[in-house]
Amino acid sequence: MQFLSVLNSKLTLRTFLNPFSQKLPKKNPVILKSRTYNITLKEVAFMKKYVYIPFILLLPILATLPFLSSCGDKAIGADGTVIAEFEWNGKHRITLEEMMQEISELPQYKQRQYQDKEGLEEYMTLMAESRLILSLAKDQKLNEDQEILKKVQDYLHDLMIDRITAQEVDTKLILSEDDYLAYYDAHKEDYVRPEQIRLTCITLMDKERADAVFAEIKAGKDIAVAAQELSDRGELVGPGANPAAPGDTDYISKNSYPPGTEPFMDAAFSAEVDSLHASVIEVEVQGDKYYMIFRKDEARAAYQKPFSEEAVRKDVIKKVKRERQDALMKAWISQLRERAEVKTFIDRIPEDKPAEEESENPSEQTSPEE
Repeated sequence: MQFLSVLNSKLTLRTFLNPFSQKLPKKNPVILKSRTYNITLKEVAFMKKYVYIPFILLLPILATLPFLSSCGDKAIGADGTVIAEFEWNGKHRITLEEMMQEISELPQYKQRQYQDKEGLEEYMTLMAESRLILSLAKDQKLNEDQEILKKVQDYLHDLMIDRITAQEVDTKLILSEDDYLAYYDAHKEDYVRPEQIRLTCITLMDKERADAVFAEIKAGKDIAVAAQELSDRGELVGPGANPAAPGDTDYISKNSYPPGTEPFMDAAFSAEVDSLHASVIEVEVQGDKYYMIFRKDEARAAYQKPFSEEAVRKDVIKKVKRERQDALMKAWISQLRERAEVKTFIDRIPEDKPAEEESENPSEQTSPEE
């Protein structure tokens, strides 16, 4: 009940908007906006879900929570141009300088959200609300919670490992245009667009229906019109069944469809452009039979994508970097293991028990009825 009463108490959060003008305001700026918050459990859950608080930025705040309890009425965060403040076991203030520092530490794509006045106002509010929630968390002694402290410690260890790895591996990663070109030349087959064709195709699961439709097309009915009519009746399946473009397979290659469709694919790739295949083709996929009628509309020859193509260049650079990083990492780890004389004792790891031996007494297992 105490927790609920605390959450439902009214708090006044004052925000100062003029610091977002081109020039910094004078000290003791005029209060332009005042907000009164009636905070409920539902609202706290909402803020927890939607307020963007990078965990790395919370680490120093979590570390200072014990200090906050000893501050009394002293204004917390008072050095600088105050842009927001609230009362919670003392006065808490957020400065323009703190906010701009936090924003500068965000990823570039996040920083772009907070470049104008509206974005800065949003971040100011989120920052104040997040600190308010942290103050409540301190009241609940969550800063002493062993599970939270363990996660903070684990995250700190991960950061340390990332930093030392970057120092020992990434700083030694030196690549040139020649490295990228050499990789491209050695893997040219990975950058070939295969031969492709485009069809107008009707796929049905009833042989008699397929034969009747094919007879209409042979008699002069346009296959595209037939495909549209069948689509409107919900009869199309498989290749050509896209309701947005009935009959159109878009560009396909020889491996576009699953095993069992080889008779159809062989006939389609060997056909002449603008020709209707001479018969209905039957294929079987996973036990189901399909009956296919098609006209070949377009054909594109295989194409070697050049290194200069943007997508190719990006892919090559990414793969070369990854390969070189892996090699540097393995060499570095090998040196560390040798230096530390690492020993492993695999024989001390227990063997997996066979499934039938997991329970020596079958009667101990719970029956389905239980």
